[in-house]
Amino acid sequence: MRRRVHQPFCLRVLGGLSALALASACNGDKKAEPTSTPQRSQAVTATAAGSAAKVAPAPSASAPAVPTKPARKLCAGELDKPGKKLTDKPLSRAAAPGAKSMPDKLSQAAQGWTWVNFWAAWCVPCKEEMPRLIEFEKKLGGKLRVVFVSLDDDQRQLDDFLKAQPETGVRATYWLKEGKEREAWLTAAEIEEDPELPTHLLVDPEGKVRCRVKGAVEDSDYPSLAQIVGR
Repeated sequence: MRRRVHQPFCLRVLGGLSALALASACNGDKKAEPTSTPQRSQAVTATAAGSAAKVAPAPSASAPAVPTKPARKLCAGELDKPGKKLTDKPLSRAAAPGAKSMPDKLSQAAQGWTWVNFWAAWCVPCKEEMPRLIEFEKKLGGKLRVVFVSLDDDQRQLDDFLKAQPETGVRATYWLKEGKEREAWLTAAEIEEDPELPTHLLVDPEGKVRCRVKGAVEDSDYPSLAQIVGR
């Protein structure tokens, strides 16, 4: 059953309104609109002010720039340790038509320091860093020789990559074929059988591995490398 609201209670609830508004509201006249009261106007003003206070200020145009990440130091803490002789096991080779042939042993072409780069034709970071490594070799002259060693499984993919290279690019590479050849060579070099690519070895003039570097090299790595080979 619907509860009836008595007139006196309605008058108390709607206190502060005009008598006409009271009568209309209590009699259920929906057309009558209550007039604005000072209390209501103050409440609206206070609400608007509060909403404006919640708006975050615009960022300053003169905010300080985020500091750049400092260049890493290659082979940090490793060069003072005795190096292990790099294996002298022969490696397979692959080359584009007309490219200069390579000796079957990596050590036979050693001159000064040697940077050994393990890569694959499917590895995007590997291909992106190749011109950078070639440029490092040019800048350092006879102090550094860069050697590329492919870990490709698909010979056709490897051959297609070498053929597509410009004359100044990588048109010949050592190649560790999948299976016993790769396993034996990487184990002797103390590298996991399925390494993260690219991976690098820095070999000193005596043929000893002095450090291992994982991941692609950057332009910012050059000063550190130049300092090492110029020791």
